[in-house]
Amino acid sequence: MIIIGCDGSVLLDSPTNQSEKFAPPNLSLRGFNIIDRVKLALENACPGVVSCADIVVLVARDVTVATKGPFWEVETRRRDRNVSLISDPLNPAIGLPQFFANINLLKQSFALRGLNTKDIVVLSGGHTIRMSHCSSFDSRLYNFTGKGDTDPSVGPFFSKDLLRNLIMFITNTVMSAEST
Repeated sequence: MIIIGCDGSVLLDSPTNQSEKFAPPNLSLRGFNIIDRVKLALENACPGVVSCADIVVLVARDVTVATKGPFWEVETRRRDRNVSLISDPLNPAIGLPQFFANINLLKQSFALRGLNTKDIVVLSGGHTIRMSHCSSFDSRLYNFTGKGDTDPSVGPFFSKDLLRNLIMFITNTVMSAEST
């Protein structure tokens, strides 16, 4: 099964912003310039040998290892795709699971692709190094059923700690802005 984006198609630009790069799940992706520099260096050393898709997977693995995550062997020889459609990441048959999917949907989606729960944790962690969007989980913390409650599967202290940390962050940001 092909997972769109794992074939380098997320790297393709579009003059009308209709490539995968501009699909809502991909708007926070960064580092395209790094992939471009690595690809240029590899093309200068050995033209046509290493695909952008392989570079993305190898860099993802190496960043995970550098942040004290697990190491895994990476199969290479992926081929770069030359088509990139904004709708592909949203297609349930070939795209990735929605960012708001619950654990049961994630397990089901990953199982269809031969992946397990550990793979979910590693991939999810790798996708949130340095940044995660509150919109991905805030409804579970503060308005799970539309009545201002918390998802019961979230630890009772987690949402309180997160709220306290958020208030401290906002306070420090405002105070810092006022002092400049």
